[in-house]
Amino acid sequence: PPLAAGELNRPLVGESERIIIALCTRCNRIPYTQCCVSIDEIDSLAPKRDEDSSEGKVDKISVLLSLIEGIKDIPNLMIFCATNRLHMMDEAFLRRMSGKFFVGRPSSEARRNILSQIPDWVLEADMLERLTIATTNFSGAAVG
Repeated sequence: PPLAAGELNRPLVGESERIIIALCTRCNRIPYTQCCVSIDEIDSLAPKRDEDSSEGKVDKISVLLSLIEGIKDIPNLMIFCATNRLHMMDEAFLRRMSGKFFVGRPSSEARRNILSQIPDWVLEADMLERLTIATTNFSGAAVG
């Protein structure tokens, strides 16, 4: 399951940094296996820095930035981050991301496919079509 950024946002100074470093160290110890870390709601872990930012918050972002730079030395580690608040992210963090992808709302065909995959649902074609229309602008999670 994805790692929620809230799980990394620890109140004690240095605790978040230790968790991040431990994840990278673990991946480095098993170089023969691909390691993927998925962090949801990354905006809470790497928010925009300003003059009001606490020292702990700045330290956490600094460690995260240095780890991203160091990932080049851990070829079997891939980090995927997700946010729906890109405008609230730290600019230096965003620049270091090797790729950015927008995942929008599912199309009508995708929603129909999601609805038809729900276990224990046997839908007639007209009901499936009505549900597909009714779920316009729903996220994939909301449809399923």
